[in-house]
Amino acid sequence: MLLKTFYSRIILNHSLTNFARQLHVKQTERNVTRPVTTKTIHVKDKHHNFCQKFDLIFSDSNLIHQVCTHKSFKLVNSPTNERLDFLGEKVIQLYAAEHFIDKVPPEKLKDQLKLYTIDLDKLGKIGINLGLNELLHWTPINEAEVIKAKEEGREIQPSGEVSVSGKALRALVGAIYHDKGAFAAKNFIYKYILPAEKADI
Repeated sequence: MLLKTFYSRIILNHSLTNFARQLHVKQTERNVTRPVTTKTIHVKDKHHNFCQKFDLIFSDSNLIHQVCTHKSFKLVNSPTNERLDFLGEKVIQLYAAEHFIDKVPPEKLKDQLKLYTIDLDKLGKIGINLGLNELLHWTPINEAEVIKAKEEGREIQPSGEVSVSGKALRALVGAIYHDKGAFAAKNFIYKYILPAEKADI
């Protein structure tokens, strides 16, 4: 009986030792610094420089990556900017209405607001002027792909640099509002978006 107990303890100790070794190996693997590709560094540097340029310090540094990732990007493994785009559209609409309420006749207010909320041509040009187009992750979708998707019972929209930049601009506003609050979002809109009414873009 004593001999059996002795051998059982040896087997148990051996198993625990092996488990500890495996755990150590896995932990060591996790702690090993992985080589970062030049492309990754380049993208992160671009995002960082953009945020520095416009004094945007997000609590999560990955947020700007999400802002710039369009749903068409086929290699995406992270959240896209779709929800931030939706939020940003509503935030721009609010402050654009505040800005134009006493400047345009009531019957023209709705059309004026559309320019800053759903006119992706105008928003896209503003975004490109800010340099957002240099940060985008997206896959162009042409008319042929739209027709093919329709035949398969799917609905997609064509996407080009201007429209994707417009969505990214709205997403950026959404991210600012979500992360930094209404005051910061309002300041950004008044400083960089609404002045475009006077600019020839």
